[in-house]
Amino acid sequence: MKTLVIISDTHNMGMSGMPARVLNAMDEADYILHLGDGEADILSLKRSYGGKVIAVRGNNDASGEKEQIVAIDGAKMLLTHGDLYNVRTRLEKLLARAKQEGADYVLFGHTHRALITQEGGVTFINPGSLRYKGTYCYANAENGKLYSVIVDLNS
Repeated sequence: MKTLVIISDTHNMGMSGMPARVLNAMDEADYILHLGDGEADILSLKRSYGGKVIAVRGNNDASGEKEQIVAIDGAKMLLTHGDLYNVRTRLEKLLARAKQEGADYVLFGHTHRALITQEGGVTFINPGSLRYKGTYCYANAENGKLYSVIVDLNS
């Protein structure tokens, strides 16, 4: 089993601006996934946590890959910010992309709204915005399955 902390849309809040609860979860996690819009934060996370950080570029970031396919403990995931797939209105394009890649899970951001839903046999996870909504996702990957929960720091 591998543990994951999934964040997005930090918009360069800085690690000093991240709540201790999130930093503690990151310290203990096997992987930290950043789904874009926080390029300076991604660089800081990589300096602090090295190879356990996997990130994609958001629409407000200047560099990095737009999407990645990763498999963690057998769970195949498509990581993207989501801006290229009109995720604010529907998930159809993202579902088609996931099917094309054979991904069982899609992790995306962009909307700032936390979400875990299933469509067409694919699970979609959006951790929301750590900076603006105070949400992130904690997940366990085990034997090809991803067990995830949205954490709301405001409750």
